[in-house]
Amino acid sequence: MEGDTPGFTEVVGHFAWDLPWLAVFALASLLYVRGYVAARRAGTPHPRWKLIAFHGGLVATFVAVLSPLEHYGNQVLWVNFAGFLVLTMIAAPLLLAGSPLTLAFRASGPRGRRWLRASYRSWPLRWLTFPVASGLGFAVVTYVWQFTSLMDLASRNVFVRDVQLATLLLVSLCFWLPALAMDPLRWRMPYPLRALYVLVEMVHKGLFGGMFLSMSTPFHPDFAARAPGWAPGPMMDQRMGILVLWIGGNLIFLAVLIGLVSGWMAYERRNQTRVDRRLRLAREAEQRRRAALEQVFQKTV
Repeated sequence: MEGDTPGFTEVVGHFAWDLPWLAVFALASLLYVRGYVAARRAGTPHPRWKLIAFHGGLVATFVAVLSPLEHYGNQVLWVNFAGFLVLTMIAAPLLLAGSPLTLAFRASGPRGRRWLRASYRSWPLRWLTFPVASGLGFAVVTYVWQFTSLMDLASRNVFVRDVQLATLLLVSLCFWLPALAMDPLRWRMPYPLRALYVLVEMVHKGLFGGMFLSMSTPFHPDFAARAPGWAPGPMMDQRMGILVLWIGGNLIFLAVLIGLVSGWMAYERRNQTRVDRRLRLAREAEQRRRAALEQVFQKTV
């Protein structure tokens, strides 16, 4: 019945086997594993945890675009927003944590490295990964797909839904790339600016979340009208969706900020160790020089 909550068998039956997406996942995994093996054979092994992180990102992307989460997300708003959270805040950072570009450099020969260097230094990628552009792009594109009539259209049209998911993944990768800085970048920010970059987006998402949470009417009336009988009421559904994005997103932002601050402190400790070592070597050299001079002047004529 329409009002009955779907059971486990029905939920599991809504995995989608979309060949283009599956081909992308298979190709990405194949290329990464091939590069991982090639890098180990070349004597420049890639960390194993990065292999796990990258495939964790692929699994999270699969959950967001092909699992029942995507199917029911076209019917229930809070499920839709949960899929957005998985795609933009979990899948994208995990994919970048795998450092695919660094792996490509390690697994390629001189010609391949020249091509990769020219590619990531090209003006489209330099513009897309410029922190101001990537931050604004992430904010604007996620807002447009989540809070305009395009979301209603995407829930009814498979092609538009695929475009929505692909663009959300792209802008998320562009946003997280300067923040995590796991791969070579034209615009590489120091740790304090990276933390500020993430904090600004965290505050922005919080302000928009509070604004939409305070609304008293559904901002997706067409979406609410098509909701199944087992779904929560329109306003409850809307508030649950906002809370999923707000709380889940802030927890991830907070975890990243803690990681960046920890990385910053570790970097400062390493840098201080290097400075202390240089000063110690300079003092030892000066002591040797003075000792040598004293020996010269103390010699009897």
